[in-house]
Amino acid sequence: MQNLIEFLEDTYKTKGGFIAVEADEGTLSFSELRDCALQVCDFIARMRGRCCEKKMIAVHLPKGAKCLCSMLGVLYSGNVYVPLDCRAPVNRTNLILDIIEPILIITDAKGKQQLSGAGVPDDKLVDYNDMLLSASGQCSSESFVEDTLMHTRDTDPAYLLFTSGSTGIPKGVVIPHSRVINYIGWAQRCFAITGSDVIGNQAPFYFTVSVMDIYLCLATGAKLCIIPENLFSKPERLLEYLEERDVSLIFWVSSVYHHIAQAGALENIQLKALKHAWFVGEPMPAQSLHYWIRHLPETEFANLYGSTETDMTIYHRIPTDFSISDDIPLGRPCANTGVMLLRDDLTEADPGEIGEICIRGACLALGYYKDDVKTQAAFIQNPLHSDYRDIIYRTGDLGECHDGLIFFHGRRDHQFKHLGYRIEAGEIESVASKISNIMNACVIYDGSKRQIVLFYEVSGEVSELELRRVLMADLPVYMVPTRFVKLDAMPLNANKKKDRVLLKARYIEGEN
Repeated sequence: MQNLIEFLEDTYKTKGGFIAVEADEGTLSFSELRDCALQVCDFIARMRGRCCEKKMIAVHLPKGAKCLCSMLGVLYSGNVYVPLDCRAPVNRTNLILDIIEPILIITDAKGKQQLSGAGVPDDKLVDYNDMLLSASGQCSSESFVEDTLMHTRDTDPAYLLFTSGSTGIPKGVVIPHSRVINYIGWAQRCFAITGSDVIGNQAPFYFTVSVMDIYLCLATGAKLCIIPENLFSKPERLLEYLEERDVSLIFWVSSVYHHIAQAGALENIQLKALKHAWFVGEPMPAQSLHYWIRHLPETEFANLYGSTETDMTIYHRIPTDFSISDDIPLGRPCANTGVMLLRDDLTEADPGEIGEICIRGACLALGYYKDDVKTQAAFIQNPLHSDYRDIIYRTGDLGECHDGLIFFHGRRDHQFKHLGYRIEAGEIESVASKISNIMNACVIYDGSKRQIVLFYEVSGEVSELELRRVLMADLPVYMVPTRFVKLDAMPLNANKKKDRVLLKARYIEGEN
C-alpha cells in the first residue's frame, strides 16, 4: 500500500452499501463517500489542472461528512490536504495560509465570507456545495484513481497539521502516507478492530488523534460516528449517544474522561457495546480512570502516547485490577517504532534514570513545512551513532524506563529550579493526583516569589493541611508546594490540555 485512498478503494468494493459515516448532516455509505470525494477531485482537476501536483489545498469546514469528503477528494486529486480550524481567529488562519500558499481553499458560504473579508483572494475560495453541483456526476473516477496511485509514493506527503509554535508562528507538520499506513495497520492488528466496530469520534479533524478514527474506519469498514460537539459539555447525554449507536471504540483526550467521571455520568448508563476506550493527551487522573474501570469492567482501557510529529508511538493496556495508587505507564513502543531516553548531553539514560523521550521509525513526520531550522532542531541524527542516516524526533517529554515500561515525567519546558534543585512539575502533579478526592492537578512555578503553586480540582473537601501532609509523605520537602489554589474546574486550552498560560497569567502574573 502506498496511498491512503487505497483504504477506501479496498473497503468500498466489499462494503459499499454499508454506512461509513454518521454525522449531523446525515449518513454516507462507503460508496457515497467515495463518490463525493471523487467529485471533489474532479472539481480540483478542472479548476487547477490534472492531478498529482502535490500542492497544498486547505479545508476550512466544520468537522463532519463534508470536511471528510473534501480531505479525501484532495488525496484522490494527488494533492496534500491541510485541515483548518474554522473557528480559529482569522489572523491565525491567515498566518497558516501565508505559510502553505494553497492553490485552493475548500470552505462553505460562511467561511467564504469570513476569509474573503480577511483578504483571501476570491479565486482561491470555493464552496463545497458548489463543487458537488458543478461536478454533475461527470468525473472519470477510475482514471483519477489510477493516475494518483501511479504518481504517489508512500513517502510523499498526504496532509499537514498545524501545531502551536513557541514564537507565535504555527508550525506545519508534514505527514507522509507511509506513517498512517503503518500506524493504522498496527492498531488494527493490536486491538483486533473489525468492520463490526462503531467508532465514536471526539477529536477535531485538525488534531492528530482524529487520524486513528478516520482511517480505522476506512481500513476496516467500521462505522464512524462524528459526535456532535455540544454533547461533550453534557456528560449524560453524551453517554446516551454512545449507547443509542452501540459505539464500541472511543479514542478521546483524557480531559473528556475526567469530565464524565467528575459528573458521575456512568451511574445509570451501562455502555454494553463499548469494547475499547483509549485515552491520550495529558496524564489521566488516577481517580477518573478508576471510576471508568469500576463501572465498565468488560471494557479494555489503553493509554496511548504520541504527538503530531509522530502519531501514537507508545501504548499500555490498563489491567482490570488497576488501583488508584498505581502509576499509569505510557507503556511499550508500538510496532515498527523505536523509543530512546536521552540525557541532556544526548547520551542514553540508564534504566530508572529520567531522560528525554526520543522516537525513531516509520512513525516520523517529514518535518516542518518550509522551516528547515525548526526541523533540524527537532528531527536530528541519532546521537548514539553516525554510521548512516538515522533520524530521531526529540519530543521534549521526559520519561524513565522500569521493567520494559516507560513512565511519563512531564516536559522539559515544565522544569524549574527551586532552592538549587531542578524540579519537574509533572512529578508533583502525579503525586497530588493520587490523593483521595483530587480530580486534577497542575503545578506552576512563581519565580518572582520563589513559590511552587499547586492548582487543583477536588470533589468534596480537602484541607491545605491534609494536602501538605500527604504530599510530604512522597515528596522531599523542597518539592512540596508552598501555595495551594482550589479551582472549580481546571481551565483547558484548545487541545484539551491544562491551560498553564492562563493559570500563570490569572493567578501569578496578575498578582504582581
